[in-house]
Amino acid sequence: MRVLRITLLCAVGMLVAGCAEMAERPSEAKFKECFGQLNAKFETAYERILAERGTRSFAVPPSVAYDSLNAALTRLGMIGEMRDRYTGTLTVAAPAPKPLSDAEWQEVVDADKPLMASVLCPCLGAYCLKLKFEPQDYVIVINATVLPGPNGGSQVSLTTRMREIVPRPGVPRRDYPPPTGVRMALNKIWSAFDRALAARQTGTTGTRR
Repeated sequence: MRVLRITLLCAVGMLVAGCAEMAERPSEAKFKECFGQLNAKFETAYERILAERGTRSFAVPPSVAYDSLNAALTRLGMIGEMRDRYTGTLTVAAPAPKPLSDAEWQEVVDADKPLMASVLCPCLGAYCLKLKFEPQDYVIVINATVLPGPNGGSQVSLTTRMREIVPRPGVPRRDYPPPTGVRMALNKIWSAFDRALAARQTGTTGTRR
């Protein structure tokens, strides 16, 4: 009850720094336990979002879909790590928060802060208010697969992971991006893909005689 009382008081007074300052740092085992719970929450949301938005089908050949996706990801600032048009696989990466902008990342933080607090604060107590989710600590990795679909079309699938580049001693790594970040990134990638595909098709149509 004492931990819960401190957590509730701190949640009400988020701007009062003294509350978090008084909190003792939990043990490494406690951190591992709490962030394990957070990763599990993020993983559940991640799998749900991928099931809803991670795969789309297109009435274009796989080669056209692949080149359009590659162009879209490049325009979003992602850097190619592995490309194989033959197998239809593509891996790109970039420092977080790409493919989101800094302003979009702030939207993610604002949207998902209550979820993070609901998991970490009951577990870590007032110390949870000291924690910050810094995008500079991570590289965002996006894996894409373009496979043949029905009637000569194609099926495009996307997944994403966070690669830790600045380990924080005593703080477990987070493998899954925040749910709002996953949703916004997928929407942004698909929008860029649609534009790249439309431009390619328009260009192809315009050059026919």
